[in-house]
Amino acid sequence: MDPFVPAIEDLAEAILSDEEIDRALQEIAEDHGLAVQALRNRAVRALGPLEDYKTRHAEQKREAQRAAMRRDPVLAGASFVAAVSNLSPKLTEEQRKVEIRRLAEDYGVDPAAHQDAINRLRRR
Repeated sequence: MDPFVPAIEDLAEAILSDEEIDRALQEIAEDHGLAVQALRNRAVRALGPLEDYKTRHAEQKREAQRAAMRRDPVLAGASFVAAVSNLSPKLTEEQRKVEIRRLAEDYGVDPAAHQDAINRLRRR
């Protein structure tokens, strides 16, 4: 097995755990008997720019969740209604409508189909 594979996996975990990249590179390279610069180069080829890895990973995870919701309309509808219930009560009526449209797009639902639930939320 390529000795860089487990080292890159360890580095990815370290980055996602908010460890400082240079320190993590140093420690992981030492643990796996690799040169720091070689590990950095292979990690960049495998993961892309290391400084952006956590953000890209989070976006990919969100996109996977959105795809799962779009495949399950019940989950999408329930998640949409839950997100609407978490909207700030300080929003104006127009801001609220804009946010509801944005959330409907994010969850892949028709807001009109959930209007009764939205109206019940507003009364509370």
